[in-house]
Amino acid sequence: MDMVRTAAGRRDAATAAAAVAALLTTYAVSADPPVAPPQCSMGLSVEVTPDVPNPGNDAFISSLLGNHIEYRLYLVRIVDDTHVNLRLQGPGPDERCQAVVDSMRDDGRVASIDTS
Repeated sequence: MDMVRTAAGRRDAATAAAAVAALLTTYAVSADPPVAPPQCSMGLSVEVTPDVPNPGNDAFISSLLGNHIEYRLYLVRIVDDTHVNLRLQGPGPDERCQAVVDSMRDDGRVASIDTS
């Protein structure tokens, strides 16, 4: 009886090890490629008009990008009711990154943007 259990235990362990190996191999093969680091990264101090209810709102922040879908804005800090610090990141080059900032300045809800 003990030999039957030992053989079954070894068979179960071997089956489990094969299943784990198969899962790890499948996961490694289907992993996403690494993301390239952004070519431009700018700190922005943004002043918004008083009619913006929450300048730290994710939807509001992302709407500032308009059609520049390859760029991202990240909230760094809410300073007060009309000021936020953001980080702009994207593929660059610097001229395109600056063009994104310029288009944000054209948004009627933005009073001013200082870059760093």
